[in-house]
Amino acid sequence: MLLDAGAVMRGVVHEARPPVAAGGYRDGVADNEVMDFDGRGERGPRYPRGVYDVGREPDPLYTLANERTYLSWLRFAVTLLAAAVAIDRLFLEHPRFGSEILALGLVVIAFGTCGFGVLRWWATERALRLRQPLPGFGAPLLGIAAIVLVGVGVIVLVVTPRG
Repeated sequence: MLLDAGAVMRGVVHEARPPVAAGGYRDGVADNEVMDFDGRGERGPRYPRGVYDVGREPDPLYTLANERTYLSWLRFAVTLLAAAVAIDRLFLEHPRFGSEILALGLVVIAFGTCGFGVLRWWATERALRLRQPLPGFGAPLLGIAAIVLVGVGVIVLVVTPRG
């Protein structure tokens, strides 16, 4: 058991973990290797096959982290759609050309965010399975585009007189 002074004072005792060697290996197995499933095979085909039919099964921690990142992209897309609806409803009684363009622009960026999230998940999952370096990350440009679009659009809508 691993004990430290603070743990003893708090009455907390942790089991000692085996040391990790240089390069992220423990007991001769890399940290990103799959867990041992006791010889139980696959339960059936998984989709999309273009992702799951290549390479070896990665550690579930990496796959689940990749899925959480994908869900973050979807959350961002839903937020953009909510902003588009808010802008549309804000100018419902007196629609303005700029408000319609701003709302539609946000919808287009939300669709792009969904597509980009799928492509990013696909590329990252394949890289994990093939034990290759992860793909590059140019996605912040999408978020910057959305923020600039909303910022400029709001400034234009606030500054221009209603007519």
